[in-house]
Amino acid sequence: MNTRVAITVLRERDEVARLWKNPAYGTAASREVGAAVVFKDAPGDRGTEIHVDLPRAGERELGILALLTPSDRRAKVKDALRRFKQRVETGEVPRSDGSPEGERAERKVRQRPAQPLTASELAEVEKAGVS
Repeated sequence: MNTRVAITVLRERDEVARLWKNPAYGTAASREVGAAVVFKDAPGDRGTEIHVDLPRAGERELGILALLTPSDRRAKVKDALRRFKQRVETGEVPRSDGSPEGERAERKVRQRPAQPLTASELAEVEKAGVS
């Protein structure tokens, strides 16, 4: 499994490194899993690449996070990188009406297959006038 995650942010390397250390930008997920972070200039003067290398450690080194599979830890770090990029580039993390809490690995775990509406749910929809 690939233990490296990367993203490009449209800002100078010094600024990205400074913001990465700021707790308001939500980069704790990479610190929680003990990941090594490297900042590189993106090719073609397109900002900064952030490379996060996830450790391949045992239970002793990671504690409770060892219960997560490597893909869970990777998804958690990718979510954190995506939110960091959004906050740095736009000043906010956009949310949709469909999932106001945003796209997070924890939410994906709880998803269930589509099911027909129950009688009470169907009555609510009809009462609201939605067809």
